[in-house]
Amino acid sequence: MDIDKLKQKILTKMSKKELETKINKVINESSGLMDEKAAISLIANELKLNLDYSDEEYDFSIEDIAEGQRNVEITGKIMDISEVKEFSRKDGTRGKVGSIIIADNTGSIRLTLWNDKIELINDLKKGDVIKITNAFSRKWNNRIELNSGSDLTIEKIENYDESKYPVVKEYYTISELTPNMPATIKGEIISVYDKREFSRRDGTIGRVKSFILKDDTGIIRGTLWDDLAEIEINKGDVAEVKGYVKEGLRGLDITVNTIKILNKGEVAEVPEVNISELPNYKDDVVTVKGRITNISNPRIVKFEDREVDVQEIYLMDNTGKVRISFWGRNTNVLNDIKEGDAVKITKLKVKSYTDFEGNEIISLSAQSDSKVINDESIEAPEYTENIIKIGEIYKLNEESKNDITTVGRVLTIYDINEFERGDGTNGKVRNMMIEDETGKIRLVLWDKDTELDIKEGDTVKIIHGYVKNNGEFVDLNMGRFGRIVVNPEGLNIKVNRKFIKELEEGETAEIRGAVVDYRKQDLILHLCPNCGKKVALVEGKYRCEECGEVEPREVAVTTLIVDDGTGNIPCRLYGKTVERITNTPLDKLKDANLELLESLLGEEYVFYGLAERRFENLEFSVKSVRKPDLDKEIELLKNL
Repeated sequence: MDIDKLKQKILTKMSKKELETKINKVINESSGLMDEKAAISLIANELKLNLDYSDEEYDFSIEDIAEGQRNVEITGKIMDISEVKEFSRKDGTRGKVGSIIIADNTGSIRLTLWNDKIELINDLKKGDVIKITNAFSRKWNNRIELNSGSDLTIEKIENYDESKYPVVKEYYTISELTPNMPATIKGEIISVYDKREFSRRDGTIGRVKSFILKDDTGIIRGTLWDDLAEIEINKGDVAEVKGYVKEGLRGLDITVNTIKILNKGEVAEVPEVNISELPNYKDDVVTVKGRITNISNPRIVKFEDREVDVQEIYLMDNTGKVRISFWGRNTNVLNDIKEGDAVKITKLKVKSYTDFEGNEIISLSAQSDSKVINDESIEAPEYTENIIKIGEIYKLNEESKNDITTVGRVLTIYDINEFERGDGTNGKVRNMMIEDETGKIRLVLWDKDTELDIKEGDTVKIIHGYVKNNGEFVDLNMGRFGRIVVNPEGLNIKVNRKFIKELEEGETAEIRGAVVDYRKQDLILHLCPNCGKKVALVEGKYRCEECGEVEPREVAVTTLIVDDGTGNIPCRLYGKTVERITNTPLDKLKDANLELLESLLGEEYVFYGLAERRFENLEFSVKSVRKPDLDKEIELLKNL
């Protein structure tokens, strides 16, 4: 379209200033979706002004079409004509829909035709150049397309400049492809990538598989979606591919509509190799066998368009060790295996990457048809589980601290804290203290692990954890391959359960008894934040004998008198143990009175702590408290 001529015609109806005002108004009202050319065309249409195109070819290009334009006029060569489909409307009537794709040298675009408008292309064929009038544009599936309005017309043009339009061919070479064109190509499949599954926004599961196609002129990536992703294609196959070409992240991609295998390539036998030989098989598919030494927890990997489950294992043979990744539903094949199993794993893709220090790392990735086969006849190094006592963890060298398996009894469980990560996602963390007969350590659980059903007094087994210094604490964390087992069968920390009358000074033990009384003392203890000594309130201010005036640290405290039938003993509780047994947070305890403890009278608990002498009398300093578990109590009483 000659915009200058159309503009001159509009200026016969209004001043230049009026036209400029109208153009700006149209562009602003379209939120910038219309450019100046589109705005001028719209104004001319409102004024019912038209140019005579009988003697000139229309020169408005496909690349000029923007979303939301009305009365679009365009010429292009028909590159593809779809089959006409019938559909049912909500009112029960039948409708028809079809489409054509037209192109010029600036791009291509689809025109969708509804009902009687389909008749406009009955006598047209691929390769014809046509002029489309009174279409409107919209965005669909992130692409601009044309739709047929009630005034749509299509006219076949006999005389046109061939240089303005692409050549229509039955088959294209890859070098002839351009973005936004339909095409049929032939070539050899030189690489096939794993099928992946992903969750759509509507909750359905989608499938996608890609491949690389090569002909004498170049290569292109092809993408198969959903049912097409189930078609078996292999490296070496010669295929005919029909689809829509678009600009990808690394060059052109073709979204496949149909694929036909013209000649099956010879399927190479999958070699069975030792782990040390894997660098010789980069990008190939292999089978390996050995013994599983590590199994990671399932985790979610987030991509721009999807979230995918992934789980990893380490496999060891007599020549080395390698990491193997299982994606999506492939993680299901790991349900029936455990660390120490001897297995054969088939059809794994060999991958290579460089770490931060410049070292080449070889790993394996499971394919959709990979299998994990248990076979105890496989020769591989024996798997031994090295359980480390908690007290020995602090003595380990730095390398050994990266892979720790230990067993402990849960002393104290702290509340879950939520936080925001640097990338804007939310996370959760929970701390707990665990102990064995040699010492104690703080265990840190993250995200999903914070929701595990763990109670004070439970036995936990930490598998493949790692130690990290965190200020005043040495923390035991769960890494990628770390797992936690709650109350593992046949593995318990030996409990030193004693009757009250048997307790000896300096003994760490567990007692069970009923609360029969409590000391009349404040529920909040005020301590110096510097030296930890008790502070006094003097003239409305807290003073420490050594540090002077301070802002005290507030700690909940109470002493309960506990009786188990053999005797009674004062049990001193501090901090979180007070909050838990009273089911009252610290800020509420500060305003509570001693009547709060009345509800504990007659209740039975299991107390774990240290027997120590205070003012000539034996008292029990409580580390943790819990309600008794009947099944565990029966087992314990059998051994008392």
